[in-house]
Amino acid sequence: METPVPHTATGFDHFRSRQLEETRQLVAGVFCDHRLDLVRPGRSLDYRHLHATLGRVGFSLMSYGADVQVTPGPLKSFFLVQMPLTGHDLIRIGRETVRSDAACATVHSPDDDLGMLWSGNCHKMVVRFEREALECHARSLAGSPSRPRPLRFCSTMDVRRGAGEAWMRTARNVLDTLRRTPALLESPLIRSQFEQILMTTLLEWQPGSLGEALRGDAREVLPRHVRLAEDYIRAHADEPITIELLTELTGVSGRTLYSGFQKYRGISPMRHLRDVRMERARSDLQDPAEARSVTEVATRWGFFQLGRFASEYRKRYGECPATTLRRAS
Repeated sequence: METPVPHTATGFDHFRSRQLEETRQLVAGVFCDHRLDLVRPGRSLDYRHLHATLGRVGFSLMSYGADVQVTPGPLKSFFLVQMPLTGHDLIRIGRETVRSDAACATVHSPDDDLGMLWSGNCHKMVVRFEREALECHARSLAGSPSRPRPLRFCSTMDVRRGAGEAWMRTARNVLDTLRRTPALLESPLIRSQFEQILMTTLLEWQPGSLGEALRGDAREVLPRHVRLAEDYIRAHADEPITIELLTELTGVSGRTLYSGFQKYRGISPMRHLRDVRMERARSDLQDPAEARSVTEVATRWGFFQLGRFASEYRKRYGECPATTLRRAS
């Protein structure tokens, strides 16, 4: 049996197999139990799978190398976004069947009865969201502490234009960044930022049951709520901070909190968090006892795109971070 070789140092796992049952077991270990059948018996598989877990979000790049029927049924504990990069997949969602290809991704809710027919040349990027995490994030954005009805999405996503294209580009950029710099998976701040971006944009941009609530009028936020969030951010800027945490702290919805920050500060809560972390990064660069390298300081404060960090830093402080570091030495 060909066993997977986990890359614990980088956070990525690589799986490969030509055996049907072994492949089924490997895929089940990442997603859920399912039935796997060759459409043309006697053909051999060439299953390949790159997988990484980013907090409560999982990324996969995978292919089977043969026409296969995959039947998981309801996913139950997670949401799934599937985006073919090549080839196609005929997907059954309940009584509906859709063709998914490079122009049309699919979004699956946990209670959907799911079946898939992958073409032999189908190669997909798959993003998995833990159900509890995404539903909690949705409630925070909508300001609903209870769960009046299950969170659901439109089952298709047009990735050629508009919001669908923007979301796919966002997801691919995150995955590409992690593949180029897999050590970022070890940073709680960066994992939290990526996770928040992917969940918020999926909920905001993909039509579904949350759309009406998110488009509703936000209640006015009192300055007290904004100040409370600001105080917490300044006291805990070195820790992962999410919208869920801030809404629980302030007692208002994520939508309301965004509205309050825009009204009283002209920026979003996450932009304020980024500004505070930029201030802390400058302080470390100015302190000979703290600063060792620009990369170390930037990464410590959650800035993983060093070019963008340097550009924002120069715009804000009138000099590049390396200059600040040299002057402190």
